[in-house]
Amino acid sequence: MKFLIALLFCCSVSFYASAQKRWKYKIKVVEHQGKRHRGFFYAAEDNQLTLIKSNGDTIRLETEQIEKLYIHRRGIVAPVAIATAIAAAAFAIDNPNALETAVIIVVGIPIGFCVGLVAGELFANKRFYKKLNVNDFPLIKSDLRRYTEVK
Repeated sequence: MKFLIALLFCCSVSFYASAQKRWKYKIKVVEHQGKRHRGFFYAAEDNQLTLIKSNGDTIRLETEQIEKLYIHRRGIVAPVAIATAIAAAAFAIDNPNALETAVIIVVGIPIGFCVGLVAGELFANKRFYKKLNVNDFPLIKSDLRRYTEVK
């Protein structure tokens, strides 16, 4: 029993530590030459942006190179879609007629999932910046810092 409690404690500490490493915002940067970078938004400085790729590599991009920025909040779309699908399933379970229940399960759950995807995308907190040049970055730097990990 003591071993089980110790194991549970270690697992909870491990999950807590890994939860601290979750990134809030994904970013996609397109350079003037057409090269694309994807990762997590870490820092916005005066003359460069810092991204962390999914494999842990750090990329620093100079503001002269950047043409477009796409910023998107993680973890909003999927939970909303799953919740609406579960709500459709709960509605189907409460129905006493077996045929209606089958129809609601076959048709209602996918439709509920799609409605949840649309609703999640509406609340996803996206930001797009297009046709950027060097003079634009001092103007949008305060807005970009809202989406970074380093404030």
